[in-house]
Amino acid sequence: MIKVLIVEDEAGIRSSLANAYSWSEMECELLGCAASGIEALEICLKVQPDIIISDIVMPGIDGLTFLKYIKDKYPEIQFIILTGHRNFDYAKDALNIGASYFMLKPINYEELKENICRLASQIVNSNEERETENKQEQVLRRLLNGHVYKKSILTSRVQGLLDRMESFRTAVIQFDGDLSDGYYQIRDLNIFCNDLISDHSSVFVRADDTHLVMIYFIEGSECLSELQNYLLQIQNRIHHHFHKTVSMGVSQIHYGYESLREAYIQSLRSMGKKFFTGNQSVNFFSAEDISENSPQPMDYYSILSFSNKITDLIAQSSGIYLAQQAGGLFEELLEPLHGKTDFIRSTFLIVAVLTIKKIFSNDNRQLALLFEKYSNFQKVIQAQSTQELGDLFVELILDLSDYRSIKSSNRQMLIQNVISYISENYQENISLNDAAKKVFLSPSYLSTLVTSETGKSFTDILNETRIQKAIQLLKDPTRKIAEIAYEVGFREPQYFTIAFKKYTELTPRDYRELYLKG
Repeated sequence: MIKVLIVEDEAGIRSSLANAYSWSEMECELLGCAASGIEALEICLKVQPDIIISDIVMPGIDGLTFLKYIKDKYPEIQFIILTGHRNFDYAKDALNIGASYFMLKPINYEELKENICRLASQIVNSNEERETENKQEQVLRRLLNGHVYKKSILTSRVQGLLDRMESFRTAVIQFDGDLSDGYYQIRDLNIFCNDLISDHSSVFVRADDTHLVMIYFIEGSECLSELQNYLLQIQNRIHHHFHKTVSMGVSQIHYGYESLREAYIQSLRSMGKKFFTGNQSVNFFSAEDISENSPQPMDYYSILSFSNKITDLIAQSSGIYLAQQAGGLFEELLEPLHGKTDFIRSTFLIVAVLTIKKIFSNDNRQLALLFEKYSNFQKVIQAQSTQELGDLFVELILDLSDYRSIKSSNRQMLIQNVISYISENYQENISLNDAAKKVFLSPSYLSTLVTSETGKSFTDILNETRIQKAIQLLKDPTRKIAEIAYEVGFREPQYFTIAFKKYTELTPRDYRELYLKG
């Protein structure tokens, strides 16, 4: 039964609408009547109607606001808007927001009945279509996971889909970067892609909460350049709509729906190439991917030799030249591993640990801090590309170089220099990068060093210095708070208030009032 909700603030009209029809004969159920938009919202949140008949002028929430809220939250709910206004702008606004019909009062009950029945029929058809699509997606998902079906037990529509797999490819489509809300993002991507491809040259299925699978039907001989353009267009449309990039892994050509699982596995394997090709890439599976000439991990002697190269480089170079040489060294590390992601990560970790232990020797405190900074090397495991891994490699070498350069010097003296720099320049827009240049260290290593020696971050020390100066200036009642904020280095008065309250538990205004009273 199609559930109908009536929303009308005039009791007489509300009663007339409720009693105008035999709802069951129309295959509808009157869910209830609401006298206001607020009351209607409460009903919708408990039991979702299929059709809402709503007045446009109501106390509290007006009909257009109510319509927009419900359409945003439940886009499948259909609306019939009633109004005594003959202003065309109302009708245009209602239809633009998503109303199906806009009707003028006094109500033509016969016309209203026709509109209700028409919407009810559309909803029934849509539900049946959705049920068929859900069944189709369920079959495809199970085929991807290796389930075997006899076509004879499937619906004619699903059989027709499988018949189209005489020749096809699969492509795994995955958002680049973090998928913190994977289920909803992949669900929305699935809906978007199926709506996007109007020529039925492909179907899309949500394989899990991390990626979508496209089945691309090949009719006749395939033109590879056309396929590449087709995939590029999909990438661009997704980027335009979601403001996120996607990468793809594409299988070889397969024949018959029985090979769907094999094609899917190839697509997943080809997605591994993204580690080397980067974001927004299209990666095709090739015969080389199943070659038996797989690379072997580096032996211990080679790893030890490579670690020695790093320590020699750190001893002989510094600054930009060191960063450039480190980049070349990383390329040298990649070369014998032939693009195998797991070998690259594991070799990186072994080389890093050996080198760190060698340089830090007996300084367990600094060793622990460095491991903490790199989150016990979780960043290596989570790296999405060789570019990210290479950046980590260079950063690590620069950090080790900084440590080595001050290993025999007085750390306390270096920290004192940083604090002096802050005291002399707190009024300016200074940063950790500026301080690092003054003491000839990388920003990342200076940050680690400051925290380890003082228990505070560079930003904490800078803000504390600024707040201490501000406290003195606030004692003068003639000074404006915004001027004081700017004078001590805060360019945004709002941020000054937040920082001041963090360190004193009072706003600048409250502090001044307390001081003047005391």
